[in-house]
Amino acid sequence: MGKLLIDEAELRALQRRAEQMARGELGTMGQPVSAIPAMEDLRRAIDVLGAHTRQGLQHQYAYIAALSTAQEAERGRLARELHDEVVQQLIALGHGVDRVQRLLERGAPEQAAERLQSMRSSITALVNELRTMIGDLRPPALEELGLLPAVELLLRRGGEGAPEVALMVQGVERRLAPQSELALFRIIQEAWSNIRRHAHASQAEVVFRYGDDGVLVTITDDGVGFAHPDLDALPDGHWGLRGMRERAELTGGQFVVASAPGRGTTLTIRIPYPGVDGRDPVCGMAVAPDAPGVAYGGQLYRFCSPACRELFLAQPEHYIAPT
Repeated sequence: MGKLLIDEAELRALQRRAEQMARGELGTMGQPVSAIPAMEDLRRAIDVLGAHTRQGLQHQYAYIAALSTAQEAERGRLARELHDEVVQQLIALGHGVDRVQRLLERGAPEQAAERLQSMRSSITALVNELRTMIGDLRPPALEELGLLPAVELLLRRGGEGAPEVALMVQGVERRLAPQSELALFRIIQEAWSNIRRHAHASQAEVVFRYGDDGVLVTITDDGVGFAHPDLDALPDGHWGLRGMRERAELTGGQFVVASAPGRGTTLTIRIPYPGVDGRDPVCGMAVAPDAPGVAYGGQLYRFCSPACRELFLAQPEHYIAPT
């Protein structure tokens, strides 16, 4: 009878734990409720649900903030390109139409024809520029050819007056997750745009270093540089560097800026590969190389949360396929 009362009390404790998780009260995770192994297995499973709930909320908030910042940076870049390239060319074409009209009024059709031919060439160049912008919004080369060919094509489209740029690759190339490749491409795209427009550089270099746990990309130029900014204190409207950092962090990576007036700029971006097999053996979620790990059977397994690691340690044979 006494043991039945103890079991009932432990069941009520387990029920309270589940109710706390449902209310979002996650501070009790990791605290045992029973000495009975089966009860503790249930408690660990509930803790895993709680840990995933907390992680999901944190990732959701971070994703919303990063997505908003990245969207603003993308809109700002597109607005600058439309203003500096398309709008200016349209204004020039408008002036050209006025000149043609005046030439026709003065009875100079041959000169008007020459002017129209020149305008036709300008319109063709404008159409090509718009096609390039549309391609940049969703670069087809990234999906069809991969990250390195897409970056190579991007750097080739430097335009008149762009600095000489070199692309170098060290190590054995590995494909990243699609979202990581897109984020890294956007960072390089924004950095290359900044170099062409603001750095007044003569030389630039983009280096990919494929290591054991991730790819390290450095982007350097010999331009005018700038005072090292506090990315968290940049005023509204300066979304470029902050947007690049947010994109890197959204993939679990890191973004570092090194610059000084008159000494050029170096951007360093690290994007990690997924962890062992890319998945947590308990829940199947993607894990990073620096996630909590446990060695078992000569293999290192990584976990998305301490709750999943604890559940694995209690019954590792349950989560590992027999060999």
